Amino acid sequence: MAAATQNAHDNAGFRAGIRLLARLARVAEQACQSTGISLPQYRLLDSISGEARRASDLAACVGVSRPTLTSLVDGLERAGMLRRAAVPSDRRGIQLVATEAGRAALRHAEAALAERMVGLIDRDVQKTVAQALSMLGEALDQDRPAAAAGSK
Repeated sequence: MAAATQNAHDNAGFRAGIRLLARLARVAEQACQSTGISLPQYRLLDSISGEARRASDLAACVGVSRPTLTSLVDGLERAGMLRRAAVPSDRRGIQLVATEAGRAALRHAEAALAERMVGLIDRDVQKTVAQALSMLGEALDQDRPAAAAGSK
């Protein structure tokens, strides 16, 4: 009986965490929009800011469908935040490259996101929250190949 009660409490905690993540996604969307890009555009720019990436590999990484990715790319390209470039080893392949304007937009959005998120929590717990988020990020990075395989 005690194990069942503990599971119910654990599940309630996870359900509350999931609801919190949904609320935080909305806060993140609003923070990004205040800088002129959407959260999906932010995720796309973040995915290509360090290095050019093949367009065909990005939809799952960004968390959108391929048609939506095309729309995001078109909009960011029109805004001068990314450019399409040929893949040297594949004449039909296209890779996406962040421009300086795209990297600047990413930095601006990250600053707005950080300011908004830090403003939500007490200074004494910010380090703990940052460490927990870092651990979650590492877990997601390790899970990325499995998630991408599951989306095919």
